[in-house]
Amino acid sequence: MNETLHQREHGAPALRRRTTDTPLAFPSAGRAFTALSSLVRLRCPNCRRGAVLKGWYRVHDRCSSCQFRYERSDENYFAGAVFVHFMLSGFSFAASLLLFLMLSWPTVPWTALTVGTPIAMLLFAVAFFPISKVVWLTADVMLRPVTPEELE
Repeated sequence: MNETLHQREHGAPALRRRTTDTPLAFPSAGRAFTALSSLVRLRCPNCRRGAVLKGWYRVHDRCSSCQFRYERSDENYFAGAVFVHFMLSGFSFAASLLLFLMLSWPTVPWTALTVGTPIAMLLFAVAFFPISKVVWLTADVMLRPVTPEELE
């Protein structure tokens, strides 16, 4: 059995063990800037070379360059990406809706807006789904720096 797995009580499925308990560290401006540059290019937040995403919806298990394991704790690691996804999609939709209303005021096409709003919400949700995982991973690495043990 893989050493990163352990059996839960009463025969429940095995879970991955937490691989890091890195203490939180406030990032310097330089580290935040390099993290942002890797985020924009959807690259590994540790080495900034390997791709994080394979295809549009899936995350690689490890960086192809530095072997950093992207899922840093248990199998629920990317649960925080759901919150990031909600915030990115919601903010982008609200900003675009406000801009549309401001540009078309006072003759707002309410019927088109009624039909277009659900479509726009769906498009924003699809567009930001993979990006939210990279944002979550980058923020985590920025606040909890990678340890040498995580690169094995």
